[in-house]
Amino acid sequence: MEPMHILAIHGSPSMKRGKTHLVLERLLKGAERAGATTEVVFLQKQKIAGCVGCLTCWLKTPGTCVQRDGMAKLIKKIGGTDLMILATPVYVDGMTGQCKNFIDRLIPLLDPHYEIRNGHFRHVVKKKYCRKIFLVSVCAFYEMDNFDPLILHVKRAAENLNMEYVGEILRPAVYTLGKKKAVDAIEGVMEAFERAGKELGENGVVSEKTRQEAASEIVSKEAYLRTINRYFDAQLGRG
Repeated sequence: MEPMHILAIHGSPSMKRGKTHLVLERLLKGAERAGATTEVVFLQKQKIAGCVGCLTCWLKTPGTCVQRDGMAKLIKKIGGTDLMILATPVYVDGMTGQCKNFIDRLIPLLDPHYEIRNGHFRHVVKKKYCRKIFLVSVCAFYEMDNFDPLILHVKRAAENLNMEYVGEILRPAVYTLGKKKAVDAIEGVMEAFERAGKELGENGVVSEKTRQEAASEIVSKEAYLRTINRYFDAQLGRG
């Protein structure tokens, strides 16, 4: 049996400097421990224009976008992977603009005709490509429901692309990962992300227990509020 190949689409404009990369890197380490091969694509480094809605990829050059940029190579990569990870911080209740451009530009994989799948109108899928997608996300806000719009968006996109949404792993209050007085709690969270990668590599899914540990409380809501506001006051020269 060949090892699973995982392609991580990294949608944070901060790239390796951000907290999205911090948790994704640990998750991929776990996947590699399970024997999977991994690859990361930083969307910030790619030249990917927004979809212009011309429908050329459907009507004139089926499967080929009129825009000659980095997306064609990415679509080829997707075709050779077993699992695609979409990694994005929460930006204004959703994914980053880089991720949205990427998702929009996947329409050459589809046929303009419609079919009914599971009682719902969907586009016909005309090309073979990765059939599974997993979400990794972080958020500066404290509450887990801040991820709800993003999860729904990715699930709906997966349905339209005829991909199986195999779950998510999320980290709220992400700035707590830099808190110097909570080293043990932070390492517990990071170990959960690594274990999640191992579970993905071995089973293709992440357990509920691991997902809960990745999102577990490091400091109280009130302490986090004080800490983050002091940080921004310091950055503004007020502290």
